[in-house]
Amino acid sequence: MNNDLFNILSKAKDIDQQKLLDYMQDKLSPEERYEIERLLIDADFESDAAEGLSQIKNKKRLPLVMSELNRRLIKKLSKRRKHSLNKPGLSLMIPVVTTIIILFLIMMFYLLLKRYF
Repeated sequence: MNNDLFNILSKAKDIDQQKLLDYMQDKLSPEERYEIERLLIDADFESDAAEGLSQIKNKKRLPLVMSELNRRLIKKLSKRRKHSLNKPGLSLMIPVVTTIIILFLIMMFYLLLKRYF
């Protein structure tokens, strides 16, 4: 599976992870900051991410925090994917049980018809 899918902000509309990081660390020009703020207004997820990252007091730790979040996300998604692949779901059980019940009812109906006719 492509690891870009696991990066928290990799699928943001026009905001990439590095730009958001630079924005949070005040490394952008005023024009770039304005552009990021304009994009954050329309992007709920990215706006929430920026709000959460803004609560980190030591801005030098932001790259470390973001990489840790990405690592945890990869771990959680991989675990969930393994769990769903190993567990046979109800989606297979329902048709099997339904088929058995229908066959049983057909057999009972056949035996009743045979007995009375």
